[in-house]
Amino acid sequence: MFRYQLPIQFDTAKLIADLNLVQPNEWIAHYSTKDYEGTWTIAPLRAPAGLSTAIWSTPMPEIFQNTEILERCAYFQEVIATIECVTTSVRLMKLDPGAEIKEHEDSLGEDEARLHVPILTNPNVDFYLEGERVEMAAGSCWYLDFTKPHRVVNNGAEPRVHMVIDCIRNDWLNGISETKR
Repeated sequence: MFRYQLPIQFDTAKLIADLNLVQPNEWIAHYSTKDYEGTWTIAPLRAPAGLSTAIWSTPMPEIFQNTEILERCAYFQEVIATIECVTTSVRLMKLDPGAEIKEHEDSLGEDEARLHVPILTNPNVDFYLEGERVEMAAGSCWYLDFTKPHRVVNNGAEPRVHMVIDCIRNDWLNGISETKR
């Protein structure tokens, strides 16, 4: 299994403050309804043409721009700038209490990576990668190989929200991963 926590820690109070700037009507239901039960929503931070209604990802960095949501969230901008890779899609992904993301595998290109920054979480969030539970603390930053089978259940009473950063691998990210192997 390939996963590691990057040696980066973000300020959870600042993450939550920016999260509170996202309006309830800016959360969009995830498009892959066969892959989940309950409520799984997305608020795009970087999206094709900067559209705050575009929630998909694609490996074409030139079409991604900041959305109006990201423009008002200064700390989220700092978090993204900390990742020394070209970013494509950046989304907030919220899994409500009692919701489940069924086991699936994501399609990512060979040069793509998907990073997770937990903003809100709780001990009753069960995230599994290749059948093994992964605990991610708020404010941490993780690379996990999402082309492998993974699933999530939020058995807690609060939503689970992660910033999901899709980026193009480079020497910076590969260098971090080499130290973790």
